[in-house]
Amino acid sequence: MRAILFIILLLVVYQALKVVLRSALSAYQGGEPRPPRIPGEEMVQDPQCRTYVVKGRALARRIGGRTTFFCSAGCADAYERDHRSS
Repeated sequence: MRAILFIILLLVVYQALKVVLRSALSAYQGGEPRPPRIPGEEMVQDPQCRTYVVKGRALARRIGGRTTFFCSAGCADAYERDHRSS
């Protein structure tokens, strides 16, 4: 019984280490985060918080003659406030 519990514990630790090492490797390689892949759905990046949102559900605002997409009204307001003072 102890051997089975020990093997299960080793598997859990192995999976956790694999996730941590993958995350560290991707952070080490740097670069822009890639949008998650959802078949058939176009994704857009919120310029304020950098999250990706399905374009059909994103909040669109016209800022500086360009349409910009946001995940929420709060991010859109903060972005407009930050870019108005610049």
